[in-house]
Amino acid sequence: MLFQKNEKGHAIIGEAAFSLALGEKEISIGSLFTQLGYMAKSETDSVRLKHIFNAREWLKSLQSDEVAEKQVPYLQTLIGLNRDLN
Repeated sequence: MLFQKNEKGHAIIGEAAFSLALGEKEISIGSLFTQLGYMAKSETDSVRLKHIFNAREWLKSLQSDEVAEKQVPYLQTLIGLNRDLN
């Protein structure tokens, strides 16, 4: 699955990132993965759960921030937001 071209995937990851940002928490691959797990625990819609699962699987495939920055420009932007806060 070429997840980065999936608009639902962008929305789910964006939602997780927004939630982290509102909580003034670090936005990283690990924190996004964890946040998506929290979202899945309270989700009852099976289609949305599938999108969350796919997003988590895709994030697992990214082994480091460096890989994420090269492969997915919007993740680079999210990671850069953390640097701006420090």
